[in-house]
Amino acid sequence: MIFIWFIYAAWMLLIVYLTVQAIGVKRDTEPHLLQSFGLMFAMIAAFLLPRVQLFAFVNFAPVNAVLSSVGVVLAVAGMFLLVWARQTLGRNWSQTVSAKQDHELVTSGPYRRLRHPMYTGGLLACIGSAIVVGGPFVFLLLLLGAIFIWRVGAEDRLLARQFPDEFPGYARRTNALIPFVW
Repeated sequence: MIFIWFIYAAWMLLIVYLTVQAIGVKRDTEPHLLQSFGLMFAMIAAFLLPRVQLFAFVNFAPVNAVLSSVGVVLAVAGMFLLVWARQTLGRNWSQTVSAKQDHELVTSGPYRRLRHPMYTGGLLACIGSAIVVGGPFVFLLLLLGAIFIWRVGAEDRLLARQFPDEFPGYARRTNALIPFVW
């Protein structure tokens, strides 16, 4: 049970961190309210769907301490990568896929190897959390996974338009989401 509480506490801390860090970021060049609502809807749905009887089978938590420990390590590693990537982006971060005022192409820190390390970290954190808690994190993994895969393509197209001279070379020398794979 301690593993489950740890996962929820870690996610709450991550949400608080991301909320506080959103203060003072560069302004988007245009509003993207639909994207924000889509992300919020996905997170709410992920925590409601396990309560539907049809999906009750995903409400599990392993009783094996070794498996739970592996899940916690994956979740913490994913959150660490997400926070590192967020810190590296600085004021260039956006909750949505959007161009920023005075946008900069960030290629340092985890962005040296991955174009979208925040998504990689988020997915890794969801996988670890799903191992420990099941239920809502299984759905969070599925829903955010779909959103993140869409965003990888959308952000790559945006960055190619914003940085036509720099982005093609950067895209060739980095992977999008999974190191050494894609």
